[in-house]
Order: sequence, then C-alpha cells, then structure tokens
Amino acid sequence: MKNVPFAGKKAEYHLNKVIETAKEIGAKGTLGMAYFHLGRLHIAKRRKDKARECICKAMELFEECEVETPLKRAKEALDSLG
Repeated sequence: MKNVPFAGKKAEYHLNKVIETAKEIGAKGTLGMAYFHLGRLHIAKRRKDKARECICKAMELFEECEVETPLKRAKEALDSLG
C-alpha cells in the first residue's frame, strides 16, 4: 500500500464488493473473512474505530460458523488495537 498509489482505495472497494455479494448469497464464512481483511486495512490506515467495527463483525460471523483459527486471528487483531 505504501509503494502503490491508490492501492488502499482499490482494496477497500473490492472488499466492500465482496461483503455486498457475500451478504446477498449468505456466505457467512466469506463475509467474515472480508470484514476481517477490511478491518486489517483500516488498521494499516490508522482508522481504529472502523477497524474495531469490522473486526467485531468478523468475530461474530466466525463464531456463528464455528471456525476457530480465523476467530483467534481476529481476537489478536482486536487486542492489537488496545
């Protein structure tokens, strides 16, 4: 992101498209991963509130899907926000 202009905006656009599509088709696992990666993007851009919101949504979806490894990674990312 630091070396490629507009990479962050493009990534955010595509992640939002994934979120929209995953909601439409009910793909909770994909939706959770998209929220998680969008949260990480917000962390990189120093948007802590938006990052926290996205990661919390991801955690809810991971808990619903009962997937442990992504849930653990999301908790670690949330803890890194303080």
